[in-house]
Amino acid sequence: MSAPARERFWVPTPPGWVEIAAFDSDARAEQHWRDMVEPAREYLGDARTDHLYTGLRAAREAVAGTRITSAGAVVTEVDDEPAVWTFSTTIEHVRSGEVNPVALVERSLGRTGTVESTEDITLVDGRTAVQSFITLTPESPMGRAGDDAPAARPEAGERPVDTLGTCVVAVALPGRPHDLVLVTGSSPDPEHRPLLAHVVSAIAAGAHVGTEPPEGVAKAGGVLPVNGPEGA
Repeated sequence: MSAPARERFWVPTPPGWVEIAAFDSDARAEQHWRDMVEPAREYLGDARTDHLYTGLRAAREAVAGTRITSAGAVVTEVDDEPAVWTFSTTIEHVRSGEVNPVALVERSLGRTGTVESTEDITLVDGRTAVQSFITLTPESPMGRAGDDAPAARPEAGERPVDTLGTCVVAVALPGRPHDLVLVTGSSPDPEHRPLLAHVVSAIAAGAHVGTEPPEGVAKAGGVLPVNGPEGA
């Protein structure tokens, strides 16, 4: 008789996702990056592509030893210009007391972030989540992975990135009211936040603990099994 399948933490990944954190070795991470990035070299150009590899390595180093379970980047296009958005997923376990996602978001900001707005939103599965629009400086703890990604490293002659437009969505894991998922998405252009918010909320909605990948929105984009919260 086979042993029962082990529960895992599943993070949905949008198309084009370049994973940073969820590898057990740098060699596996580098291979994944080459597989994902090289097909885009002709579109990005050699300079942007080289900056992308540099940023991915720096971001992987930055998230090592943190509570981030998954971090990734997506190369996209906004108004006919290439853009790199960065994302991270963190699990916060609340052992007792009131579950307050807003407090968790503010606690994660550090001193160099400004909350522009916070509101309740309804995810596609009907759950209520908290969404915050935030402006971060690159030194902020929540912005560090985004800062180290290539979107925050300008090419020669470009203006340095002073702020990151960031969206954070916090929601309890299905069936685990004291395990909160915090998904962060950042762009060097704060005007991207309304677009970024759609991806962030989709990742939050699809985050799942179980023996099988989730269905619905997560299945549409692909899923990545990573280390789960304690007790999973």
